[in-house]
Amino acid sequence: MSAPIRFEIADRIATLTLDRPDRLNALIPEMQEGFEEALARSAEPDVKVLFLRGAGRAFCAGGDIGWMAKTLTEGRWDELEGLLNLGVTVAHGLATLPKPVVAVVQGPAAGAGMSLALCADLRLASPKAAFSMAFVKIGVHPDWGGSVMLSRLVNAAVAGELMLTGDAVHAERALALGLVNAVVPAEQLEERATTLGRRLAAGPATTHARIKATLLRNQGLDADSLRARLEAEALQMQAAMRHPDAQEGLAAFLEKRPPRFA
Repeated sequence: MSAPIRFEIADRIATLTLDRPDRLNALIPEMQEGFEEALARSAEPDVKVLFLRGAGRAFCAGGDIGWMAKTLTEGRWDELEGLLNLGVTVAHGLATLPKPVVAVVQGPAAGAGMSLALCADLRLASPKAAFSMAFVKIGVHPDWGGSVMLSRLVNAAVAGELMLTGDAVHAERALALGLVNAVVPAEQLEERATTLGRRLAAGPATTHARIKATLLRNQGLDADSLRARLEAEALQMQAAMRHPDAQEGLAAFLEKRPPRFA
C-alpha cells in the first residue's frame, strides 16, 4: 500500500498532502508516521510555512468509517484511542508550530477533516468546499481539535449550531462566518495558494512565531492550556465511542439508513 501521506519541501514551503483520494483522504492509524514527520520537519529552520492539502476531489472526509466500525465491533480500543491521541498531537502541533499553517480546501472537509482544516492559521477554499462537524450524525463527539478550534473562530451560538446539527456549511457561508479567509475560483486556487505561500515564506519568521503565540494568548491559551482542552475533547470522544449510539451511528452510516439512537 502506498504511503497515505505525502510530504514535500520546496522553496522553504512544506506541503503535507493526505493521499487516499479513493477514500476521500479519510484518516487512519497508518498516517501517524507521516503526520509526525511533517510536524518535526516543518519545525526546522529551513521551512517557513506549512500547507495542508488533500489529494483528489476532497480535502478530508474525517475518520475512516469502515475502519472505525470494524475496530469498534472487535473492541480494539487501543487502536481507536491511538487515533484520537494522534489527533491531539496533530492539532496541538499545528496550533503551536511557530510557522504559518495554510489549509487549501478544494472540496469536502467533514468530521475530523473539518477539524484538521480549522487547525490551520489560514484557509483558502474553492466554491466546491463544504465544511461539516458531522460527528453528531453518527453519535460521536468532535475530535482532532474540532470543538476547540471551532470555538476559537466563531461565537458560541454558531459553534453550537454546527456541532449539534452536523449540517454542512458551504464555501460562501463559511466565508461569512470567518471559517475561511477567501473563496477562490477553482481554476485560480493553485495560483492563489502559490502566491500566498511565497509571500509568507519571504516574511519575518520570528515575527510570525510571535504573532501565533500572541493569537493564542489573546484567547487565554498557551501550549499547556491548549493541550489540556484537546485532551479533554479526546476523552469526550472516547466516552462517546463506548456508548451504544456510536455503534448504531456507524452501522447506520455504512448501511445507508437513518440511525436509531437511544
